[in-house]
Amino acid sequence: MLNRTKYFRKLCLSGSFLVGLIGLSSTANAQFIGINADVAIDYSAAPGKVSGYSVGISHPAPFIPNIGYSYVSFIDKESITKPSDNSSVSLETTTTIKTINLFYNIPFPVVTITVGFGYGADNLYTGVETITTIDKVPSNLETSVSEAFFHIGLPFWNTIEFHLGYHFMSFSSIDITKSDKFQGKYPTVKKSYSGGMTTIGVQVAF
Repeated sequence: MLNRTKYFRKLCLSGSFLVGLIGLSSTANAQFIGINADVAIDYSAAPGKVSGYSVGISHPAPFIPNIGYSYVSFIDKESITKPSDNSSVSLETTTTIKTINLFYNIPFPVVTITVGFGYGADNLYTGVETITTIDKVPSNLETSVSEAFFHIGLPFWNTIEFHLGYHFMSFSSIDITKSDKFQGKYPTVKKSYSGGMTTIGVQVAF
């Protein structure tokens, strides 16, 4: 009997908490202008630490997409063997990915779902840029990138939403030793840096 009473109390507390969340979020969809700011906590293709962010501006006009910008950067280090004398040399590649994206906010009773897509190319001052350094000699390569992403948000009142996001970046594999400075001196090293950027962030509505 005592166990049933404890269980009933827990059930009541859980129900009250859920009702409270729904009440807090019920007015969150009446926003006018929203500013999104997210920070990257991981990128699946990065061998180590990443730096990055995603920002966006939301508006209340129906059917017109919102606009945003994504950025992620990381460093990849390894050693390769030089064919001429079988010596090992240090190779360091800095990869930077930038996109401009469009997205829609889809409200639900408790959470908000955001879905979007983006693109980056050289003529937009975006895209993918890799700078590889071998024997202190840098080489720069650039290519285009496409992006698809979603955010799951939990709104509070009508001004703040906390959310978790995932941005998938897709582009072709890169030969990071393909350069006049490196050709014939080092073996070909192809890298696939397509991957997913995980973010956490907040939206503030006005």
